[in-house]
Amino acid sequence: RDLGAAYRLQLGKAVGEIVPADATKGHAIRAFHDAAPYAGRRAIFLGDDRTDEIAFASVNEDGGVSVRIGDGETVAGRRLADPAAVRALIAAWAEGAPIDPDTIPAA
Repeated sequence: RDLGAAYRLQLGKAVGEIVPADATKGHAIRAFHDAAPYAGRRAIFLGDDRTDEIAFASVNEDGGVSVRIGDGETVAGRRLADPAAVRALIAAWAEGAPIDPDTIPAA
């Protein structure tokens, strides 16, 4: 309350965050997307929390790839079962496997 209307409490799966009232993960991703060296690239966003749904929607609108980790309703276009699947995917990419988001299962 002492911070006033400029900030809000955002509750997530296992977290509470004090964030600027108008800030979302979608805004942050778009800010990166508009700046070098990310301008003109396709975003890949992975998340497991209801607070990630706004980011998924933003990434989808911009032609990127949204990936929900775990169960639950989602607007993400893709889904990985659990953190182990995320680690395996990133490890494969780091070891030289083609970075092809279309191989990630549909949500």
